[in-house]
Amino acid sequence: MPSTMLNVDTLQHMNLKVLHASDNVLKVEMPPVGNSNHLGGVYAGAIFSLAEFPFGMLCVNRFGMEEFVPVVGEVTIRYLAPATGTLTVEVNVSDEEWAQIVQETRSKGKCKIVKDIEIKDAQGKVNTIAKATYFTVMRPK
Repeated sequence: MPSTMLNVDTLQHMNLKVLHASDNVLKVEMPPVGNSNHLGGVYAGAIFSLAEFPFGMLCVNRFGMEEFVPVVGEVTIRYLAPATGTLTVEVNVSDEEWAQIVQETRSKGKCKIVKDIEIKDAQGKVNTIAKATYFTVMRPK
C-alpha cells in the first residue's frame, strides 16, 4: 500500500504504524504515547479511531475514490479492559467480499458491510471489540 494511505491529519497525530498492508489486509499499531487519557491509559477516542478507520483505508486503497466511496454508518464498541500499552488492529477483506461489494454497489448504488473488529494489546489479548457498519456508495456523476 502506498505511504499516503494514512494521509489524514488526525490519524497522523496518533503516531500509527502500518505493520502489514495489502489489498486484503491492513494491520496497524498504535502506541500509547500521544494517545493517553487523564489516567495515564490509552484514550478511548483513540481506540475508537483505531477500530473505525481501517476498512475505509482498505477500500480507498483498493478502488480509489472515483467510482464509489466508503462511509461509516455505525460503530458499537466495548472496552474490555483499560489499555496501557501499544495496541493493534487487523482488518481483513477477502477477494470474494470485495467482488460482492463492487457488484452490489454498482447495481444498487450502495452496499452495506458489517465487520467485527478486535483491538489487541502487545501480548495479543483482545482489549476492545467493535462491530462496524460501513457503506460503499456511488459518487455522484
